[in-house]
Formats: sequence, C-alpha cells, structure tokens
Amino acid sequence: MRKTILSLLLILGTALSPVTGQPALPYSFRHAVSRQVPTETMPAIQAESLLALEDGGDKRGEFSFGVEIPVTLNNLNAGLWETLPNGDRLWRLGLRSEQARTLNLLFDRFYLPKGATLHLYTADSSYLLGAYTHRHNLPEQRFATTLLPGDHLFLEYYEPAAVRGQGAIHLSTVVHGCKEFYFTTGKHGSSGSCNIDIRCKEGDGYRQAQRAVCMILNGSKILCSGTLVNNTAQDRTPYVLTAYHCLNTAEAANLVFIFQHEADQCQGSSYQEGFSITGSTVVAKNYDSDFALLQLSQTPPVHYHVYYAGWNRMDTAAGAAAGIHHPSGDVKKISLCQQRLLESDNNGESFGTTHWKVPRWQKGTTEGGSSGCGLFNRQQQVIGQLDGGTASCFYQEGYDVFGKLAYSWESDSIPYARQRLKDWLDPLQTGATALNGLDPDSSRYENDVQLLRLLQPTGKVCRMTLQPALCWTNNGNRTLTSLQWHYQLDSAEPRQVTRSGNWPYGALDTIVLDTLHGFPDGSHQLKVWVVLPEDENHANDTLWSRFDYHRGASFHWEIKTDYYPNQNRWLLKTAAGDTIACSPEPLHFSTLYRDTFCLQEGCYDFILCDSAGDGFIGREGDWQGYFYLYLQGQCIRSGIRFGYRDSLRFCIDSTVSVRSFAGQAAMETLTLFPNPCQEQLKIRLAPLQEATHRYLLCSMDGRRLREGSFTGSETTVPVGTLARGIYLIQVQGERTNITGMFVKE
Repeated sequence: MRKTILSLLLILGTALSPVTGQPALPYSFRHAVSRQVPTETMPAIQAESLLALEDGGDKRGEFSFGVEIPVTLNNLNAGLWETLPNGDRLWRLGLRSEQARTLNLLFDRFYLPKGATLHLYTADSSYLLGAYTHRHNLPEQRFATTLLPGDHLFLEYYEPAAVRGQGAIHLSTVVHGCKEFYFTTGKHGSSGSCNIDIRCKEGDGYRQAQRAVCMILNGSKILCSGTLVNNTAQDRTPYVLTAYHCLNTAEAANLVFIFQHEADQCQGSSYQEGFSITGSTVVAKNYDSDFALLQLSQTPPVHYHVYYAGWNRMDTAAGAAAGIHHPSGDVKKISLCQQRLLESDNNGESFGTTHWKVPRWQKGTTEGGSSGCGLFNRQQQVIGQLDGGTASCFYQEGYDVFGKLAYSWESDSIPYARQRLKDWLDPLQTGATALNGLDPDSSRYENDVQLLRLLQPTGKVCRMTLQPALCWTNNGNRTLTSLQWHYQLDSAEPRQVTRSGNWPYGALDTIVLDTLHGFPDGSHQLKVWVVLPEDENHANDTLWSRFDYHRGASFHWEIKTDYYPNQNRWLLKTAAGDTIACSPEPLHFSTLYRDTFCLQEGCYDFILCDSAGDGFIGREGDWQGYFYLYLQGQCIRSGIRFGYRDSLRFCIDSTVSVRSFAGQAAMETLTLFPNPCQEQLKIRLAPLQEATHRYLLCSMDGRRLREGSFTGSETTVPVGTLARGIYLIQVQGERTNITGMFVKE
C-alpha cells in the first residue's frame, strides 16, 4: 500500500491572503479600465466524475479534490486586450466553472518577460494571487497555481510596451474543486484523530527538522510529503527527498511544494497557510528503495524559514525514530516510534535489506499524503523516506516501511549517478557517513560569503560574448557593503572587479561580471572566486564551470500547427536567400515543432506561409495553432493570424540587435477611394494583375468586421452599415500583405 493522498491550498511564492495589504495590486485595481471582460464557461461536471471522487480515486490512495477540465485558452485566442495611454497593454480573461468550490490552473506554456506581471483574483476581488513576474519562469515553461475560492476568477496580464508580444500564457487545465476542505472556519484537518500536530510537545525534539518538511501537490491531487535536505557543499541547493512512486502520475515541472503549512498551536483551530514553490526537476530516483531526489526551481527565500535537514547513511538500525508529514493533506503532523527499527523489503518482510521497518507507531500514524516523508533519527537526520505500510488510526498495530538512505546512497544494483544519492548529497566527495542540517536563519560565522552556483556560462553556450553571472549569499552575521570578485577563463590572466551594496545576513544576490571577449569556439573552464579578508570559511568561496562555447546568437522557434497543417510551411533563410532550415514534410495537425540554431553575424529572414490565408486559425477552438520566435531566449514575435505570409528580419551583430517588419515589401500599391466614404469603398491594386486576393475589414482595435475575396485589381466593399470612424483594410495575396486606412462618414 502506497501512502499518497489529498490536496490543499498552494501558495506560489507568497501566502494567499485577502486583497487588503497585498504588496503588488493588479493594474485594474489601481486604474479605471473596462469592466466588460470576456468569461469562458467550463462544461458542466458529469455525475460519474463526482462519483469517482467519492469513491476515493485510485487504489494507491491518491485523494482527488476536484476534476481536471482540459482547455486550450491563451493570450492569443481568448480574453480582452486593451492598449493603455502610455502604450503598455493589459490582457484579461475570466473563467467560470459553475458550482465549483475552488478553482486552480495548470499552464502548458508560461513565459513572462521582464517588467510584465500576472495576477489571478476572485470575481469579488477578495482573494488575490501574484504578482507573478519573470522570476517565476521555469525552463520547461510550465506553471501551476494554487486554489482560489468560488467558481469564477480572472487572469490579468500587464505587458509594458517595450516587451510587446513577448509573453506566453497558455492555459491547459482548469481544476474544478468539488470538495469544501480548505476555505472553511473552525478546526482544520481531515486526517485521522490519532494524528499529532507538530506543534504539540511530541515535536519538541524535532523543531529544526519540521521546517524542512513540505507537502507536494499535483493538479487536482495532494501527492506526497517531502524533505528539504542538506549536502556536503552546504550551498543551499534545494534538493527535496521524496518517494519514487510519487512520480508515477506526475510531471516534476508541474509540482507545487508547500512549506510551513502548520497549526498555530497544538490541536489549534487556526493555521499557517504556508509558502510554496512551483516546479522541479528529477535529479535521481530508484525503484528498489523507492526514493526520488528533486531539485526545486528556486531556492526558498529567507522569509520561508526553511531548514536543510541533515542525513545519516549508516546501515545501522536506529533505536527510535520520527516521521514528519502531511497525512491526507492536513497540517503538519509527527509520528513517533520508540523501539528499534528492523530491516525489511518494501513489503515489510524481514529478509529484505532495502528498507527500514517501523514495527509500530507508539504515537500517531501515517496516511495517504504521508508517502515520501522523511524518517528522522534522534539527531534530526534523515535515514529514509516513506514507501508504504499498513499503519492507520484504525489499525494502530500496523507497520510502515521506509526506503533506506543507506541503500539509496550507493549499492551494487545502483551504480549510476541518476540512480543514487551519493553524487548529489556529497558533491565534495568527502565520504561523510553523516551530515548535520543547515539553518539559513542563523550563522556560525561573523564573516562568510557563500557562492551558490554559476548561472552562466554552463553547458552548451551560443553567444557573441560571455558575461559570467553567479548567485551568492551572505552567510555571515555582519552586513557586507563591498566585495572583490575574481574570475579566470582557462589559463588567461585573472580579472577582478569590485562591487558595492548593502547585503545583510541571508541576503541572496546575483553578481554579473564584466564581459569576456576574443576566445575561440570549443571547450573552456571558468573559475570565479570572491575575496573578503575577514572571511572565516573559505570552503565556499570558489566556483568552477566547464562549458562548450560557440560564437553566435541562439535563434529558436516553437510552432504549433492547426487543423489543416498541409496549408502551412516555414523557412529560415539568409538575407542572400540561402535556406538554412525549413518545415518538415509532412506536417501533422495540432503538433508542436521546435528547433534551435546558433547563427553567425549577418541578416536573416524567418518566413511563415499559409496557402489558405488564415494563418494558424484552421478551426475555432481547440484546433488553433500559434507561433513563437526567440532570439537569445527573448521572444521577439508571436501570433496566430498572419494571412498568407509573414516574415521577420533580424540582423545579428556583436550586440545581437533585431529589426522586424510585418510582411515582405508589397509589389503592389493600394488605393482606397473615395476616402472619406459613406456607402461604398473601392479597393484598387496597381499594377493590374489577374491574381486572387482576400480583403479583411477591421476596426482600429483589430476586430474583424467583414471579409471577402476578389480576382483582378479592383473590388467594391459596402460600408453603409458601419458606424462613423476610422477603419483598416488589409489585402492579402500569394505575395501580398498590405494595409490601408479609410474614414467612414
């Protein structure tokens, strides 16, 4: 029996709270804007879906609190765009799922450029999430949100004019919450009555370890519990130890990790909602001992008050142990075993050597949602993670089994780094058999600068120049005001720079060093170190990085085809007309295509074509496509509609500049007359030709009002029913994309 279950409120980056006092309010809360926001209504939840929830979900114990509704909604095909007086833009979209108790969202594409913000809030504006910024972007460009109460919410995206069109907000799933389990008053909790709050006296010996424990959510389910663990570099790499089986139905990028969700006092009726982080990557995992080591997408901030738990890999049974966990998604609980552990396999059989067996809990128990929780010895060191068992409040004579950290560390059956813990928890190769925890809330030193990790360059690098950047923290009690940084590429002469600022204890910062020039393509090594004369701990003052460098600029595209992919094609060419890459044949419908090229200095054209003249519209609804173009990781063009043809010209030099235009220069000239007009408008192209063209009549805000086609060089469009104002006419053909403006009197 695996121990997985429930759900609970997720707080992304900050605690969810009523709007009052929120530090970053949405634009619409502070300015007068249109209140007529389009709202997408979800299909009604079927009775069989509700019955499945009542049945308790699958046999592994996962508890679903809601139903996941697939959608295809994004900032290109839904919602309302408004251009603000200063040229910035605002996009809003409403979502409603009738009779939902809560709503939360999953995004299959999520990218916010610098300066942009995203908020979510309830229809009555009483609860607010955000502001989310570019700091919430994940490499996988996925995202997930916490719960909001009620059945109606709004998304609001603010985009500065300088980054127009660069944001990507693609909603793939709306979770319709069917169970009222969080936004309630009174005593919180749905776990068995024999469970013990971590705030009670039973937790007194584990006050540091309790801060390392988190709850893990996946979409409409509470998945598992996990433990933030230390490593011998003590560099605050955010590794979370949990169970292998927790990843059976989950994508690591979509997981949300909630810290400090605890009762305010022993068996209290109020609780802390906690803090959370979205997204992770799998570092290592192994089935035999049922462990998974995940790296969080970001280091928990100082105000999260987390603790990096120590560990012990000795294969010696502890005389007593404790489990700290979130049974059934409840506030944090503790279970105590006051007798010696036994060796076993994952079924509790005594002939096994992969697991520790808790013969019986003297206090508390475990439930679904406890899976993956850490087993701690009396020194508050992790010695294993929960796999499963028979213990419960209804069967307190039952046992539980925990995958041994001693086995997961290294054994003959797990010889690879991706299958064991050794390489990640002992990166300095010290051979340590035990390690104490790390408390970011306190320091042993008055002066200690700690280099955490190099941000760039790492791995494969495609850039014109290199500008080293790294993340560091002040791990000493004294506030720092000046630091001297040194760095060396290969065997070249070391460089140094001095930076000034104000960095108190616990401050996390990024240092960007001066640019490196004039070195060849190939493999290189960069060394970076910091000099603080009073530093009392030199073990964390230096970082190295090996990387593979190619001079150029990274150009990347992502194109999702519509229902009619046979109409589409794309090309990447040099300005001289030489083709570098083109779309594969055949293309498949509703399929995402990606490609990346490292381009040298020069000018290039990326060309999109659609033989039907409707871009990636295809069909309305789920079958629409889209495209995104990136230069050096920055989105420079996106869209759905582009008519018959669209192109982007960008010129790369040592500064990686970009110049774009909406279409190829038209061979024809467009004349609209009479202009102003009253009843009819004539469209004339010159020179004369026999080609077929399509026209689109649009309002100034981009709404399509009328369309048609004509053969030859002239046609007449009736405009008598239009209101007075200014309108656009766009004429598209096999080699034409040209726009004119006219006035209706």
